Formats: sequence, C-alpha cells, structure tokens
Amino acid sequence: MPQERKVVTVLFADIVDSSATTRSYDAEVLRAALARMFARTREILVAHGATVEKFIGDAVMAVFGVPVAHEDDAERAVRAALSLRADVSGDRADGRPGFTLRIGINTGEVVTGDGEGAEFLVTGGPVIVAARLEESAAHGEILVGPLTRDITRGRVKYGPVRTIETKGMGPIEVAAAESLAGPGAASGHTASPFVGREAEMRLLDDVHRRVASTGRPHLVTVYGDAGMGKTRTALEFLRRLDPMEPIARAACLPYGHAITYWPLQELIRGEAAITPADGRDAARAKIETRVAGMAGLDDLESRAIARELSALALADADTPQSDLTSDARRRELALGMTRYLEARLGSTPGTIVLEDLHWAEEPFLALLEELIEQLHAPLLLLCLARPDLLERRPTWGAGRTNAMAIALEPLEVSETEKLVRALLAGGSDRPVNEIVARTEGNPLFVEEYVHMLVDQGSRATVPPTLQGVIAARIDATTPAVKRLLHQASVIGRDFWLDALPTTPSGADVSEAERRGLISRRGRRGPSGTPTFVFRHGLIRDVAYSSLSKAERTRVHDHYSGWLEAAAGERAQEYAEIVAYHAERAFALAHELDPSAAKELGGRAFTHLSRSAAAASARGEFRAARDLNDRALAVAGEVGITGAEQASARALAAIVKLRLDSDFAAINELDRAIEAARALGPSAELVRLLVWRASSVTILDDIAESERQFEEAVALARKTGDAEILAYAVWASSEPLGLTGRLAEQAKLLDSALAEIRAVAAPYEVACLAEICMNAAARGDHRRARETANEAMAAARASGRRMDRLRAAHALVISLLANNAPEALAAAEDALALAREIGGPGGWAEAAEAASRARQMSGDLDGARTVLEDAFAQLDSARMTTQRDAITRLETRRAEVALARGDLELARASAAAAVSLAPTQHVETRVEALLASALVALREERSAEAEKLVSEANAIIAPTEYRELHARVQSLADLVRARAPAR
Repeated sequence: MPQERKVVTVLFADIVDSSATTRSYDAEVLRAALARMFARTREILVAHGATVEKFIGDAVMAVFGVPVAHEDDAERAVRAALSLRADVSGDRADGRPGFTLRIGINTGEVVTGDGEGAEFLVTGGPVIVAARLEESAAHGEILVGPLTRDITRGRVKYGPVRTIETKGMGPIEVAAAESLAGPGAASGHTASPFVGREAEMRLLDDVHRRVASTGRPHLVTVYGDAGMGKTRTALEFLRRLDPMEPIARAACLPYGHAITYWPLQELIRGEAAITPADGRDAARAKIETRVAGMAGLDDLESRAIARELSALALADADTPQSDLTSDARRRELALGMTRYLEARLGSTPGTIVLEDLHWAEEPFLALLEELIEQLHAPLLLLCLARPDLLERRPTWGAGRTNAMAIALEPLEVSETEKLVRALLAGGSDRPVNEIVARTEGNPLFVEEYVHMLVDQGSRATVPPTLQGVIAARIDATTPAVKRLLHQASVIGRDFWLDALPTTPSGADVSEAERRGLISRRGRRGPSGTPTFVFRHGLIRDVAYSSLSKAERTRVHDHYSGWLEAAAGERAQEYAEIVAYHAERAFALAHELDPSAAKELGGRAFTHLSRSAAAASARGEFRAARDLNDRALAVAGEVGITGAEQASARALAAIVKLRLDSDFAAINELDRAIEAARALGPSAELVRLLVWRASSVTILDDIAESERQFEEAVALARKTGDAEILAYAVWASSEPLGLTGRLAEQAKLLDSALAEIRAVAAPYEVACLAEICMNAAARGDHRRARETANEAMAAARASGRRMDRLRAAHALVISLLANNAPEALAAAEDALALAREIGGPGGWAEAAEAASRARQMSGDLDGARTVLEDAFAQLDSARMTTQRDAITRLETRRAEVALARGDLELARASAAAAVSLAPTQHVETRVEALLASALVALREERSAEAEKLVSEANAIIAPTEYRELHARVQSLADLVRARAPAR
C-alpha cells in the first residue's frame, strides 16, 4: 500500500513497574503470565477493530483506522482501553501475576504505508503525542488527547481536563477516560436533541424486532422532503441497536451514467477493505478471502459468491458497470448478494441504510426488490428517499407483506418549540417564536438557525430564509474552515480531505465538526483516506453557491485531475465523474473569459469524448450520445478541429444511426465521412464506411453495399491497423448472408475470426454470432450450437453489454432451430438486454425471437404482446434504415395472428411484410411471402397461395438457405394437396 495521509486513533499501553513484578515471581511463571497478557491484549484490541502494530518490550502500540477506517474509531480505541484495563488487572484474583497498565490515546492525521515484512508503518505527530500521553499517565489511567475526547464526548465519561507538558510536543490538554457514558447520553458533536418522531421510531423498533424474531428481511422506506430529518431518524435508530450488530451505510449518487450499483460497490469494498492501491487482482483476492471466511459455505459456493461480488465491486473498462443492468445479469447479482448476506448474517440481525434512494437507477431498485424477496436472513433494509422516488416508481415496495413506508411530516409547533428551546439551552431572550415561525417544522432548518445564533451570540441577526441561515453559519467560521467548506462543496455531498486544493489542518476539521457542518464517515474514498460528509445536502448547496465562479473553476479542475490520478488502474470506474468536473471547470471559465478557457476546454473534450467512446463500447448508446454531444459542444466553443473532432463526429453519427435509424442519421453519417476523408485513412473512417455500407444494405442496394465494404477493407489495410482490418473483414460478410451466399459467407467469417483472435480484437463475439446464424441457416445445427456457446463464453469474458446481446441472440437462434425448451429463457434475457441498449434494430430482432420462443412454448398471448410492445416503442414510419427489421416484425405478427385466429390482422400484417420486404434480402422476403401464403391458404385462396409459394421458391432455390428452402417445399406440398382439382 503506498503512503497516504489518514486520520487515525493511536493507542499506547505499557505495564507499570514491570521490574518489581519480575522480582516477585518465578521467571517461568512470569513468562507464562506475560504471554497470556499479551495474547489477551491483542485479542481485545483486534476485537475492537485495531491493527496491532508492534509490541515493544512491555508496551504495545495499536492503530484504529488502518487499514479500514470506521466512523467510531476513536470510540473503539477508548472502549478497547477500558476493556484492557479491566481485563488485565483481573489476574490477581487467583494469585498469578497481575499487571497494571497505563494507556495513552490520541487522534490525528498520520502517514501510513507498508514497511518491511508484515509491519504496517504509521508515522506522524499524533503517534508521538499518543506515546507521550502514555508516559504521562498515572498507574491504571487512560489519558486521552483533545481530538479523541472531542469526538467521543457524550459517549465516554471523562475526568477534569488538565494540561500536561510533553517532550517535543509542547503543552497538550488531556483528560482521563473513566467509563462509558450511559445509554441516554448524547453522542459526539452532532447530538442535537432528537425531538418528535416517536411514532416513526416505534415502527422501526417493531420492524427490527420482527426481523430478529422471524429471521426474515424487511424493507422500510422513509420518505421526506429535504431537511425533514430522514438521515437523523435513521442514525437515531441505529444508535439503539446492539453495537456488534452488522450495520452498513451507503448513498446513491445524483449524476453519471455508469454508477447504477454504486451503493453496493461501496458496501462490498468496505466489507472487503479494498482500496484503489490494491489493483483488480488484489481486490478480487480480498473479496474471495472475505467470503471464504464465512461459516456455512463450501468452496464452490464461496467462489460463486465472490465472483458476483467482484463483478459489482471491480467494474471497469473490461467489466463495465453498465453491463450489470440486464435482467438476467441483475438476477445473478441479486442471488450473489443474497447468498453473501445469508452467510454474513446467519441468525444475527443486520441493518443496511441506503440514503438518497430517489437518485437510484431502475436496475438498482429492481435488484433491491429481488434481494428482499429471496433473502432468508434477518436484514432490515432501511431506505431514505425524497417523495420524488414515488413519482418515478409508484410501485416501490407495494404489494409486499415485508415492506413498509414511513412519511416524515413537519414537526408539530409544540415539537418545534421544544427543539428550539433545547438547542438554545434555556436562553429566554432568544427569538423562539420567530425561529418556530420561520422554520415551519423542518428539523434541519431549526438546527441550522439555532446553531448560527449560538455561534454568534446575542449579536446575531435573523436571516429571512434557510439560505441565509446556512450562509451565515459558514461566514461565521474561520477563514480556513470556510475555505474547507467551499472547496469540499465542489466535490459533492461526500468528500475527502486530500482531494481539496488546500489541505485543511486537523484543527480546522475539528472546528467544522464542532460547528455541526460536517461529520466523519466510516468508509474510505477513492484514495483510501477517510470520507467526510456535509451534514445535509443543503449545506453543501449553499456553500457551493457562495463560491465564486473563478474558484469553482479552479477546484473543479483540480478535483478532476485528482480523481483521475487517485483512481489509478480503476480510472474507468470514475471516468464520467472526472469528465463532469472537467466540463464544469471549462463551462465556468468560458463564461468568465472565453479566451482563457481553451486549455480547460481541451481537457473537458478529451474526458467527455473518452467517456462517450467507452459508453458506446459498453452498449450504452443513449449515454454515449449525451456525453459525445457535450464533447462536440465544447469542441465548438474552443475551436477543436482535425482528427479529434472528426473522431467525435464519427461517434455521433454512428450512435445516431443506432438509436434513430432514419435518413437524418444517414445524412449525418455522410457528413462525418466527408470530414474523415479529408484527414486520410483512419480507423474512424473505416468504421463510418462500414456503417454506411450496412445502411445501404438495409436500403436494398447490395451492389453499392459491397462496393463500400470493399473500400472500407482497402482503407483498413492502408491504416496498418490489424484490429480495424479484422473489423472491416468481418463486417463485409453481411451482403453475402443477405443474398444467400452462405458458403462464401461462412468461409469469410472463419477467416475473419482467425484474424480477430490473432490480434485480440474486440469483435470475437460478433463474428461468432454471425457464424452461428450462418450455420443455423445452412441446417448445421451442431455448429450453430457450438458457436453460440463459444460466443456466450467470450461475452462473459469481455463483459461488454453488446457482446452479451449478440451472444444471447445467437444462443436463441441455435435453440429455436432445435425447438429446445431453453429457448424461452434465453430469448427473454436477450430481449431485456436489447431494451436496455436501446438500438431499434437489436430490439426488433430480439422481439421477433422472443415471440417465436413464446409461441413455441404455447404462450400465444405473450407472443403477441412482445410484438405489440416492440411496435409501440419502435417508430416504424421513421426507421427508414430498419426496413428489414420492421418487415420481420410484421411477418411475425401475421404468423401469431394466424395462430390466434385473427385473420384480419394476419392478412394486414402479411401484406405489409410483403410490401416492405427488401427485394434482395432473401430470408426476410421469403419469410414474408410464406406468411402471406399461409394466410391465403387459411382463407381458401389456393391460387394466390400457390403463386406466393412459387415466388418464394424462385427466390430461395438458387441460395444456400437449406432450412428455409425445406420450409418452402413443405408449404408447396401443402398448397398442392389443398388445391382444388383442375
């Protein structure tokens, strides 16, 4: 682990007068007693979460907060010290040697990192102070430094504060820890009185008891507007729980396209103590170790669970987060989390608090519902959300016997007044009535208003709004604390001290905590240092709004660079957040002085365009379009041209074609090609030509398509890029398949696959999927199934969502060809993936296959529904480049309608399919003719049916579509059998 700065709590403990003890006992007896004492010391310290750094003679040094920080590290240290003092002195009762300890505890920022061997080094002033405190402590005394005492005030009972002189560190204010405070004591500096909410707390307590007694999970969602006290209510509830009960907290983020499961990622990383310095292999090993140590799991189960947790926690460029959102993959992840929590909890109740659920994305909400439904463990899932969640997800938690919603309303006037008077500590000269009137029962408003009055005394004025209250509180702090709050507000609700342009001192941080503006969280941030959080999002918003645009520019730019560096080899995980901050830095700078913003614009363009390309590669085309549009907007503002702009324009054109599939998209593609041609041969130009050739193919001009594919391959050779050449060769097989030259296509695809694998190009799955469909069309079902399985394995290895879709569709084709019952499940998975990706062609293709699978399983209504859903979502009038896809959907609708006895719909759909079918697309056109022939046959229009079959046979006979040719012949026989005698 590289060196890093962390705030930790250091404990030194030493035996008092060990020499006298040595003289009083036999050496062997003493040695055994010391061994027992040291073993017990280590056991107690480790049980409280400490890293026991070293034993030095009769002394021990332990650190709380490395390698994993906890929000209560200081309290854990004091609790451990109290346990040590009580435990070690107990040996005297049986006549064996007893020992008296003196203990020093201090909290502060240190530098941590691995030393030689297994020793974990912690260096810095707080370590020296802790040692000096231990040296100054009396026999049996636990001497605590100022920051530790400040953090644990209310939870620990201390003696009088006194000042001691320490060698090299000057005077220090200390106090002796006497015992733990009673259960009703206030905790820390955030202990504003908790007023009201009695009914809500009773509900939470009842649910928790039910969870513990039944061993079953329960979902509770607490709703409330900003400042209504959702987080405070949750924290108050958590404080009531057993300290040893497993508790975890996480929050959803409000921006970014690749953070769907961010809260689960944070939870898993915290559970496994993962830092960015670990790298992917080390992080995966930590997860495996964490899971392997759980009771009740065999090796196979442990590996399976660890694999799913790793997929969540280690999502990056190779295993993108967004790939995890398909229905099938989400179910796998939910099962993995379920099995993990069951092993983690056993029969012990646990609580997970998820904040800001109103920002959660749909796949994450669905995963939580599945988790609650299938979990067999005593888990209370406590979700905090604004009412916005119900506007977007009205059914959240509905229809479940193990789910409950709690709405936090404004406090009653009497409760608000009680809270105000408690915060004012009985000061009758305070404007209580005015505070009650202005805050209108919002607990945060009350708390922030009173804090300002208390901090500034009777001279304080009363701001007219909460904005004024919070801004006044920030202004009342020292310049250093104010700078800390302003800079941190740029980062977001959560932030990290080492991410700020100006690192605050420990005293400044303590002051901000004392004033109730920020608090310390247990989990760590991207660099491994402790996380701090604004006590409410409104405080962050006000701090940000108070910051000048020039300073916002500087801090956004600094944080963008810091986050990119801190993320290390897992930078892709944070790429869109990096891009967001780079973009904000440019936008603000450009608003102030466009001439000075060019460099920032270049960085913003680079990050946005990279994120767009990554999103496109993952199959997140809507996200890619959004990011790329923003990149091009920046390029236009600062005059970025040449290859960089051409690359972004190429991506924009391709994504538009994927999503819109209209002539406007083709026109944009042509403009991008023209711009790319001016710059000479390039990978971007090859990709554009491939897409243009493909669109021409769909528009039924096979000759022109082949010409353009040939040009793309020739240009790819000129680039000298083996990967782009493999791509062009693979893509150029499309016209061969459409026109029925399947043997020639198979040969080209096999050649392309070899080239793709030789250079490890990211097109293996796509090529295998084409080979599968080619084999199925030729009647080689064994080859089709083999290549489908190969494609699925390669897709799992790549982690790309488009690969998963292509492989899933290939598997469906191979299963349908064999009438396999597994086809239905595979088709539904492919359909879910296609819907999420959003490309109309892929969606139509998946809907057609799902309809076939449902009909094959006997579900005609389901077969019809999936088709109608596809038609409702796909604008067939506008999708001019998707004639083939629309034709196939119409053909399928005719077949399903015929099976359901709806001859009118069958006739209309079959006619539409025949009129739409591209003339040179053999399979699509023949399928449409066969559907129309079947309708004619059902309506006893034998002559028309015979004509349609004859036309289909004329088209299919010269091709190598063996399976389809056999179907044509079979229908021809049926038509002849039913034809009236002539």
